Amino acid sequence: MPRSIPVATLRGTVIRFHWTFVLFISAALVAALLTSGPAASGTLLALITAMFLCIILHEFGHITAARLFGIPTPEIMLLPIGGLAKLRRIPLEPKEELAIAVAGPLVSFVLFAGLILILGRQPDWEAIPTFNQDQFNLVEQLAVFNLAVGLFNLIPAFPMDGGRILRAMLAVNLPRPRATWIAARIGQAIAILIAGLGLFAGNPILAVIGVFIFFAAQSEARIDAMRNAIGGVSIGQVMVADRPRLKVSDPLLNAADLILHSDYEEIPVIEMDGALAGFLLRTDLDDAIVQFGPASTVRQAMQKDVPKMAVQSQADKAADMIEAGASAVGVIDRNGHFEGLVTKSTLLDALGVNSAMWPDHDALSHKPFEEQLKA
Repeated sequence: MPRSIPVATLRGTVIRFHWTFVLFISAALVAALLTSGPAASGTLLALITAMFLCIILHEFGHITAARLFGIPTPEIMLLPIGGLAKLRRIPLEPKEELAIAVAGPLVSFVLFAGLILILGRQPDWEAIPTFNQDQFNLVEQLAVFNLAVGLFNLIPAFPMDGGRILRAMLAVNLPRPRATWIAARIGQAIAILIAGLGLFAGNPILAVIGVFIFFAAQSEARIDAMRNAIGGVSIGQVMVADRPRLKVSDPLLNAADLILHSDYEEIPVIEMDGALAGFLLRTDLDDAIVQFGPASTVRQAMQKDVPKMAVQSQADKAADMIEAGASAVGVIDRNGHFEGLVTKSTLLDALGVNSAMWPDHDALSHKPFEEQLKA
């Protein structure tokens, strides 16, 4: 099964189903069919479809706000725990991040208010978790769902909107790295409470959500520290230039041999004139061979819409792109020819050098990587 399935494109943003989302929906429908019959399964399908339409609207709240600040939004990924709008770059201005983060929950609260007006009464809170067929009301269920989504996303922990709202508010008076560090630690403390509550209450889903939030907060802090460590240097100083390359006309079997005999997660794919065409990801290889056949070319399997930066560009911009969801950033010269690439691991290497050279300070107070290179 592919990692994700594109299902629609809306206003230039691709909506994708992650494979875990497809698995989750399938399992839920089969369980409802076996335990309660076809009618219950159909009702559940209608409810899940409506819920995820609301999630898409929530994510388009973020997207609309991001576009007001000139930030492209290439895709939305739907996961079992909700949606994720991927931005081409992370907003660094507090007011921009605050506006984008608030927009999603605001949409959910507006949907809640509109559905309550349609319902014409307060929801029956006791009927919601039971999914009683005799008392089922789609409008009522959706109203409570949107209220829950809006409130849950205001929890001040990454990757929820509340974590970004907290960081934006702290960044008004603090340096962004310090604001991120504080917000991440608060988020991790909340994650521990959520996981502990899930274990105490015998709710494994809540425990898993707590663990997910904990590591997401940790990742957010590391990426921001990474950006701080490489501030001021060009991307050419942190890129990897000696990565093996594939041509667009190479057969997938050649690509399989190259990837399987290395530990690389992404291989740059080059046009015949030397221009960067895209990246072939290890995670896409098996699916591509099954879908297109081993004799097909790399062009058919590669990711074409990849971020590119000029070799003179600032490296922290690449960190923004990777934080926003890019697996790698291609580095090109003024003629568009491939020079190298930057991944999360290469940036973490820069952070590691920074930590090694300044062991007496934490990542938030390191001298910029540019000063290290001059030393």
